Amino acid sequence: MSTTPPSTAPNGRSRVFSESDEIQILKCLIRDTKSIPPPITTVGTSTINRIIKRLDHRFTVSQITDKIRRLRDKHHNHARNRALVRNHHDRRIFKLSKRIWGKKATPRKKNSKSEDQGAIEMGGDGVEKLDKFPYLVAEFSKILPENEVWKQKMKRVEEEKLRKMDQEWVMLKVEEAKLVAKKAELIQQQIMEVMGGNGSANGV
Repeated sequence: MSTTPPSTAPNGRSRVFSESDEIQILKCLIRDTKSIPPPITTVGTSTINRIIKRLDHRFTVSQITDKIRRLRDKHHNHARNRALVRNHHDRRIFKLSKRIWGKKATPRKKNSKSEDQGAIEMGGDGVEKLDKFPYLVAEFSKILPENEVWKQKMKRVEEEKLRKMDQEWVMLKVEEAKLVAKKAELIQQQIMEVMGGNGSANGV
């Protein structure tokens, strides 16, 4: 089985990984961690296995793990001292490594902050507390006792709309009270008619 002969490092020692291997390792890391914002702190076993399969040589897990650590350390050294980036390969390595171990971009924080501000502004027409609408809240609590989502939804409704809804319940309560009073008056009247008639017929 033919293998690509290892190259020689600047210090004269034989290097296990070629420059092409280093590029492939970094590209594979970028693909596998593209959904995670940098810097990447851990590399999963599945990613390491994919790197092993992609490279020309069959490296061990420990070799790949050690190489990733060395590439990370190299990136940090280059980030601290750009004078160490001496050739085309170093520049390419630094550019790719930055997407893996570079600091989190500041604009991402600004966008996140602006999105939060937008969310606050969107809720500007709602209300902070629901204690101004006791009748409305009481009825919803009876109907949805185990569901607290409605409270958050209700806070997003305009205050004028909530006040109107609460007033509708007030009016209904008044009508219910009148109905109860009318019902009590009717039953009392009918009892008097029935009992009074029976009493007269029985000589009571």
